[in-house]
Formats: sequence, structure tokens, C-alpha cells
Amino acid sequence: MIKIEKKIIKNKPFFYLTEQINIGGSYKKNQVYLGKNIPKNLGPYYDQLQKKEIAVISDNISNIFKLDRIFNLNEYIEIEKIRIKIKYLFKKLTKHQQEILWKKFAIRFIFESNAIEGSKLSEKEVTNIIEKKSRKKEEGRETVEVYNSIKAFEIIKSGNFVLNQRRIIELHKILIKGLDIEEGYKKKNNIVNNKETISPGRVRNNMSTLITWWHEQKKVKLHPFILTTLFHDRFEHIHPFSDGNGRVGRLIYIWMLQEFGYSVILFENKNHQSYFSALDQADNSKPKKLYYHCLRAYKKTANYLSKEN
Repeated sequence: MIKIEKKIIKNKPFFYLTEQINIGGSYKKNQVYLGKNIPKNLGPYYDQLQKKEIAVISDNISNIFKLDRIFNLNEYIEIEKIRIKIKYLFKKLTKHQQEILWKKFAIRFIFESNAIEGSKLSEKEVTNIIEKKSRKKEEGRETVEVYNSIKAFEIIKSGNFVLNQRRIIELHKILIKGLDIEEGYKKKNNIVNNKETISPGRVRNNMSTLITWWHEQKKVKLHPFILTTLFHDRFEHIHPFSDGNGRVGRLIYIWMLQEFGYSVILFENKNHQSYFSALDQADNSKPKKLYYHCLRAYKKTANYLSKEN
């Protein structure tokens, strides 16, 4: 956590912008001198602290994480630079500005995620639905999907979500409310990309194994971006629900990134064929395309947030 520290030297106050950075088994203090008084505009000092953090992480990345061979060292450093860029982007904003940016992202995320699953609503239409204060008695299916999606997004953003089977099923229930979709885990086989997914009788055990695996991998310090992408792939492979798996999976992806301090990711509908193809190849033990698809999406998300700021 970034904070302002006050030091008294020869009875005079000196202020520093500081943060403790985990460098793998120990912490290194990252700090920037502010002066004898706290400046009103901390923006330039955040910029300095950001550059220092990038340098510290780059020098110690092999000690901080267990690095898989999927990415090379420079690519891992690039991911960290994106994480740090988004971190300081939000840090420079007031709480009100942060909420505005979160709202813009939520609208864009819901528009893109629902469009991937076939929704024909435009981003402007999604915006209008979310910003309306009252609801009609009779609404179209795609409108209901938007209302459900914003509720599910707010749960993920709130920090109250917990990764277990009960909460995943509850998240799915919120997304499908009023859509005439079967609640709970699927009861019939479903086909994705002309392939059968995990059979209904095996879903609960497979989900239990996946969630246990995620908690175990956190302990061995597998890089969070790799771990989150792997989970997403395995979740979509299981395809635990009769419908709504993609939307649930992408929400959980965001929750996981936030848990690790990596903010958010935006999967765009215009790239949905590449996204589906990457998931399909990952099912066939060729996950590299999926990793790079997600890395490109993460880069574009950081750029999007910077432009919307």
C-alpha cells in the first residue's frame, strides 16, 4: 500500500511517498522524496514511484514468481509493467473519478461479454439500459441480460466474492435470472466447438479439483496472469452450466486478476473467433495461443483505461 511517511530529522519534517514491495521472501522499500511539505499535486511523484517500482520488479521477477516457459522473461516484465501502469492510473484519480472509470469499464465489459455470446445490443444501448433508474414490466431478453450482468459485475467488484462452488453457482444464477435457463450445474451433455464437454455427472468433482488446484498454485507462486488464464481455460473446458459459461468465466477472470492486484481484462467481441479458437487449441493441450490472446487483451485493456481516464 502506498502511503506518505513523515520523518523528523534535526527537528524538521521531511515527507516521502513510500511502499513496501515484495521481492520474493523479503520486502524492499520503494520511496520518493516529497519535500518538507506535502505537495498538493502528487501526480509527478507517483510517476517517479512507478518508474522505481518497475525497476525493482524487473530486477527481482525471477525471485518473486515461479516463471513458466510459456512467456519469456521480457514478456513477464511487460505484464508487470501493464499491472503497474493500471495501478498508478487509478492511484492518481479521486474516488469519484475512479467510480466513473469503473462504470465506463463495467458498461464496456458487459457490452463485449454479452456480444460474444450473441447479444445484438450496441454499447450505447447497453449504456442507456444501465443508466435508466426504472425498469419496465416487460423487457426483452437482451435487456434482462444487461441488468443481470451489472448485478453480477458489482458482486465481483465488491470484493465479497469467494471462489467456491456455491458462490460460482450463485453468480451464474444472477446472470440467468428471468432467461429461462436451467439453474445449477448442467444436467445434460453440451457441445462446444463440435466437442463434448465434461459430462454432467463429473462436473462437481471436476470443479472441486479445479478450485483446489487454484488455491495450491497460489502457494507455489505461479505467476498470477498464467494461473488466471489457466483457470479460465479449464473452467471453460468443464463448461459446468447448460448456458452462461463464458460470461461466468470472464467475470471470474476479472475477480482473480483483482485478487492478485492485476486489475481487469476486456475480451472484445470483434476478436471472439480468435478467442474461441485459442480456447479450442488449449483444450487440445496447445495453450500458447490462449496465453498470447489474453496478453494482447490485457495490453489493450490498459490502453483503453488510459484513454477513458
